[in-house]
Amino acid sequence: MSLPLTAQTNTYEVRVANHAVGTIEARRNVSGQSKSISIKTHIQVMLSKVNSDISNEYTNDILTQARSSRITGKNGEDKQTTTRREGNAYTIVSNGERQVLGNTEILHCVGDLYFNEPKHVTRTFSESLGKFLTIKALGNGSYELQLPEGKRNVYKYDNGTLIQVEVDHTFGKALIVKSS
Repeated sequence: MSLPLTAQTNTYEVRVANHAVGTIEARRNVSGQSKSISIKTHIQVMLSKVNSDISNEYTNDILTQARSSRITGKNGEDKQTTTRREGNAYTIVSNGERQVLGNTEILHCVGDLYFNEPKHVTRTFSESLGKFLTIKALGNGSYELQLPEGKRNVYKYDNGTLIQVEVDHTFGKALIVKSS
């Protein structure tokens, strides 16, 4: 007997200065005690192009593996991060640099924000940065994700569904808006 597989895909349009510059496809599959999340981003602003891919694997709601890659085609700007659970710790390798996050369980990642309103979540693991970030409820279905260097992203939900993200980015503010 097999357990049913449930799949959910959400797509978003990325806008800068009210112009569409890219898309994000967020996909989640759940089968029994296993869950996988995939986030694919394609952005082109003027001559700059960014493609990123995040994939997470969970067993019993605990992250077992995460991979994040960002490809820009510019020398020195590409980034690869892998996170793997080993016993009660995680080994994180980011662009060849290895670190260990000891004695913890990762229960929530940034990728989860595309599928669940973080009502009782105060920190989330960044697959691309390889570290925990703080989430703060702002009220009215809005949540602030605090990023390094004083930046922040604001996630907005309507009835538990992510409808918009305001992103602090190097090329200015970007909006991610749910399209389907």
